[in-house]
Amino acid sequence: MSQNSIPKTDAKQGKPSANDKSQKKSNTIQPPINEVMQEKIEELKESYDNFLYVSKAFSNTNINSLQARSRLYGLSPAPLKGARVLELGSSCGGNIIPQALYYPETTFTGIDLSGVQIEHGKELIESMGLTNITLLEKNIMDIDDDFGTFDYIIVHGIWSWVPDMVKDKILSICNRNLSDRGIAYVSYNTYPGWKRLEQLRDIMLYSEKHAPTTSLQDRTAYTKQVLQLIQETMKLDERSRMKSSYKIPNIDRILKANDYYVGHEYLEAINDPVYVSEFVKRAEAQGCAYVGDECMQRSFITWLSDATVTNIKKLAQDNRVDKEQYFDYVYDTQFRMALLTKQSNEDQITKNETVTKEILNGLYFLITLDTDLGVPPEWTDTVHIAIKEMMDTRLPFSVQDVVDHIEHQYPGYEIDMDKLYTRLFLLVVVGQLYTFGECYEHLPFKENETYIPQRFIDYIATLIEKDGNRYMTTANMYNQIDYDVEHGVLYIMRLLTTPTTKEKLIEDLDVNVTVERTTKDGQQYRVPSEQYLDEVLRHLRVLGFFRK
Repeated sequence: MSQNSIPKTDAKQGKPSANDKSQKKSNTIQPPINEVMQEKIEELKESYDNFLYVSKAFSNTNINSLQARSRLYGLSPAPLKGARVLELGSSCGGNIIPQALYYPETTFTGIDLSGVQIEHGKELIESMGLTNITLLEKNIMDIDDDFGTFDYIIVHGIWSWVPDMVKDKILSICNRNLSDRGIAYVSYNTYPGWKRLEQLRDIMLYSEKHAPTTSLQDRTAYTKQVLQLIQETMKLDERSRMKSSYKIPNIDRILKANDYYVGHEYLEAINDPVYVSEFVKRAEAQGCAYVGDECMQRSFITWLSDATVTNIKKLAQDNRVDKEQYFDYVYDTQFRMALLTKQSNEDQITKNETVTKEILNGLYFLITLDTDLGVPPEWTDTVHIAIKEMMDTRLPFSVQDVVDHIEHQYPGYEIDMDKLYTRLFLLVVVGQLYTFGECYEHLPFKENETYIPQRFIDYIATLIEKDGNRYMTTANMYNQIDYDVEHGVLYIMRLLTTPTTKEKLIEDLDVNVTVERTTKDGQQYRVPSEQYLDEVLRHLRVLGFFRK
């Protein structure tokens, strides 16, 4: 195995070239906005003004994660301290407000066409006391070179829903307004997978004419009822049930989803999925270089069976984009999250599915939320077991942390470092490990030493006590949504504004807080204050709220 690099499952690669191409400039001239296009843009604005889209956090867009992904693809992204971040289509800011909270030395700017949502976001930011984030009511088409450059550009959930002119403008911004080391994230609906969902969208668009009013809310509620009736009809006989086997679960997902999501996803005038090959072609036409997908298993295929890899490689004929296109054909991909950079960085991009040990040594790993805890009893490999034990702490760890854990828990064991690197990389590619470029410390509670800064209290208070969760979700430093922060957590946070002891905290809880829960058989019981406190203190550590 090479001293410096590893692949997904075996060992091969050299360092990516450091030579830059001279930056290619787009030859595309932006045409003026005509009346029809302006009308479409105004319809979009009115739609989002009138039907509030709850602004959620998306962990895939976390700048710490994007930095790590960029490194894994061979790039050298900007450090988070001092970085400038732009989000296009920011809504109320729910995707960047948590990041601004946790990364106070990074500057965030969000723009959105909906003035209503921008105003809600500004109120949230003011209530939280954040000074490193700005939200602007602005048309994407009005952004020019004078708007400045950004180290990270986030475009989540808008590219497929805007006119072609705006699509190209977004990609142009991801070149012209991106810093030299910058990375842009653009998500979009993709074929062939979305062809399955288009049938359901067609049903909804056809039936909406019978909705009681033309409002998006009423059209959404009515067309969901139509889908429910169609689903019930599909189940009435065996033949239709078999032919509709893929439609029934897709309808289920729509019926269970929030109305605001369904309305904007399925009933907007524009929803244009494209094939990955088409997206890359359009991005390159605007001066961007395609780095790969944020979900690495869509770009790195060597985690698949040997026979599958052989067939896809044969189809792709050494063309990287064709490889991803044939992957999508085989696995029916319906959503992608493209990473883009300037074309001057093209030579730095790793295209042979390998990563250097040096890069892995500089990253931090964290178990993904949908990965089961516990070591399977049939496992016997010490390296695999040790990595899983580190994952199960639900705290970030490094390569060195795994080595230290093995030396402490399995004294005398001779560590196969190639196996360790290969295993970590595999878990990253298949989506069982998040990666981060910089360490965010998770301090535990320590009596008379740790406290919680006021900015975290203001953040939670705004969401819980001031109805902020109507407009955005609670999220942690990795932009993972946290649904378990409630009034009791906030109460304890306020007791921790200065260092204190567990004894004092328990005394206060005994007098002022009652926590009741219900058993599986319906019996209600009171949770002891000490137990509840321990749960909350662990939760606050995971949230990264403690400081010394």
